[in-house]
Amino acid sequence: MKETYSNFSKSISCAVILGASGLASISSFAEPNNRNRMLEEVVVTAQKREENSQDVPITMAALGSEKLEAFGIEQTADLEKIIPGLTFTQQYGYTVIYLRGVGSESFLPNSEPSIASYVDGINIASAHGKSDAVGPVERIEVLKGPQGTLYGRSATGGAINIISKSLPAEGYEGFINYGAGNYDDRHAQGYFAAALTNSTGVSFSYYKDQRDNINVRAVNGVVQHGDKEDFSESYRVKLIQDFGDNIRITGIAQKTDVQLADADKKVNIRPAGLSIGAQAQQPSRLVENDKEGQMRTDAELYGLIFEWEFDAVALKFVYSDQESLTYDRTTTDYDGTSLNKVSFFTYNEPVFQKTYEFQLSSTENSWMSDKLTWVAGYYHLEGGGGFERIFFELSPELASGLVTGFAGSVGDLLNDLLSPVTNTSVYLEAGGKITIDSDSIFAEATYSLTPSLNLTLGARYQEETRGLINSYFDIVNPIFGTPTEEYFDSDDRSRNIRVGTFNKPELEDVSVAPRVALQWFASDDVQVYSSIAKGFKSQTYNILNFFSEPDEVDKSETTSLEIGFKSDLLDSTLRLNGAVFNTITKNPISAFVGLTSGGVVNYFNAKESTTKGVEVDLLFQPMANLNPGLVVSGGASYIEAEFSDFKDGRGYDEDTGLAYGPGALTLLAERDFTGNDVPRTPTFSSNIAINQGIELGDFGYIELAVDYAFKDSFYYTASNTPHAEQAQYELYGARMSWMYEPKGITLTAYVNNIKDEDYYVAMVENDFGVSAALAPPRLYGAKIKIDF
Repeated sequence: MKETYSNFSKSISCAVILGASGLASISSFAEPNNRNRMLEEVVVTAQKREENSQDVPITMAALGSEKLEAFGIEQTADLEKIIPGLTFTQQYGYTVIYLRGVGSESFLPNSEPSIASYVDGINIASAHGKSDAVGPVERIEVLKGPQGTLYGRSATGGAINIISKSLPAEGYEGFINYGAGNYDDRHAQGYFAAALTNSTGVSFSYYKDQRDNINVRAVNGVVQHGDKEDFSESYRVKLIQDFGDNIRITGIAQKTDVQLADADKKVNIRPAGLSIGAQAQQPSRLVENDKEGQMRTDAELYGLIFEWEFDAVALKFVYSDQESLTYDRTTTDYDGTSLNKVSFFTYNEPVFQKTYEFQLSSTENSWMSDKLTWVAGYYHLEGGGGFERIFFELSPELASGLVTGFAGSVGDLLNDLLSPVTNTSVYLEAGGKITIDSDSIFAEATYSLTPSLNLTLGARYQEETRGLINSYFDIVNPIFGTPTEEYFDSDDRSRNIRVGTFNKPELEDVSVAPRVALQWFASDDVQVYSSIAKGFKSQTYNILNFFSEPDEVDKSETTSLEIGFKSDLLDSTLRLNGAVFNTITKNPISAFVGLTSGGVVNYFNAKESTTKGVEVDLLFQPMANLNPGLVVSGGASYIEAEFSDFKDGRGYDEDTGLAYGPGALTLLAERDFTGNDVPRTPTFSSNIAINQGIELGDFGYIELAVDYAFKDSFYYTASNTPHAEQAQYELYGARMSWMYEPKGITLTAYVNNIKDEDYYVAMVENDFGVSAALAPPRLYGAKIKIDF
């Protein structure tokens, strides 16, 4: 059973539910109350058309730029602090997202998340370090539940839609933002946008975040003070050209460089299985490994958006070309101990993706526009990703021991190669890339049955083909000693001995994602809605199989039924929204990390998982007339997510640490995971924030804010082993800002994780036990922003 939350947390949650929280934007507050940044109005495009967030029959959080700044949100991973039911974790440098108990343990370059990410209508491909730093944005929309109809593949749990800042119609605008904090944190951001002519506009933005190591690595007992540090840097240019009043062309170019160091510094908190002689390490900022590690990714994105509005229909074309490459030597100490057991490193993890989307949508002059709005389109995607070369470095003792686990020709070959080796590391090499070609058509329409009753119908039809190329397994001949670095970082395979080349047939799949929603406006301020929607993740291959052929991973389908309400009450001083939902996922994707799957991950399907939950969010001005600057916000979510059919589970024995299930070298039988909790899903989560604005007349404006977030315990694995469990935790934060509008100056002091709470950002169980990486400790600093 999971650990229950404390009495203090219960009281906090009750306070949240009874009158404290909210994430939706306010659109109809009285004029004297709009000084607080929490009360900004936000228009969303969740249904591919501009609407007030309160009019959309989708449970969502809509956050404009001012609210994001007031909350201190700097990257999408920060959203989990203010959106209950949303969880961001990491696995080997990849971001793993769960929303409402729906997600996927799949990561790596060949797989997609279950929460789709979009920037300006462009789907962002999964890659190392993907956390989407929040630069100059107009808003962020977090859509909950399957969004397969309009957002397509890999939106089974929801979608995160980021809209960049719009350009001025005339003149220019911009800002400079600089911050500094402990751990020598340095944050710089700049933005400039101008209308060059009446029909031409351009913007340029720059972002850089850098800090010293929070977690320090000791390699063979020597502290690596000069170890690589975390940083991210991004450039973005947007150009807009209008032709008359109804044609607009937008060009986008973006380059991002991300290096992750802290997320890969994991300690083995429970050595088991093959970790003979290793000592357990306590979760600590000092990480004892025998290998240095880092992950660095360079990504480029180019986009073109063409919009042409006719009298009765609007045409939109969106094109994108993305490529990311994890380069340098990306090294991970696989066993997470100070002993020389096994590590893996890669060169060139490419991810590539091109998309083409054509949209037609209704306008104010369309047929039956007084009752009918619609959007339809065609979407094409071609892309893929994988590993050019990935190497496993095995100690001589471990390599010799593994030989006994294999029979037949592979075992004979391994024995012949490795038996003479006594004091040289053995290198296994593999590679493989997935290719994707996908076509889909979609349509969705909303019809007003009566002035207060709307019906929405939509569907998406997709055909997709996936292939597996360049899939192989080699052994670098150990007789001649350790190869040079130049050998690894090249196309030279002259010392390799080919064990297997894997040629697999293409996978062809057809998917349909319908959506039906009914919404009733009981009054101008209250809406009740119900919807049923479906999303899907296409079938694919496991691309890393050292000792067996790549096997197939079946398609995963998620269907959700939801009933919700949205309301503005008490003269629009209280916004109260809520929903209940029931979700069924067929063939959810689980993961097993083990040497027999290439040492990274092997994906496989459970039969079914179910998720039931309720959530509420509020935003409240308790004293709108006496103290209009006081705003209380937050939210709460209760989720029961479990595997309802999962009889062939794979994992590691809690006592011995030995692998069990299909493919395990131990030959131990699979175990029944039916009834186990879905990973990375806390049963209860909540947040509350109090924001107080104080007018200082000619001396500007002060904003004081405190916030609290709670997450219940959750497991990192489908086996629900207590050795890979995140205990419940609480986070407190505070901010103080002084704004002086005549000069466009904002000064902010902040502190996050005030209590210096220890909790995990990554945890993985493998043949050597459980390794974990701590999330950031108490961080504090100050920022200055100058608007012009």
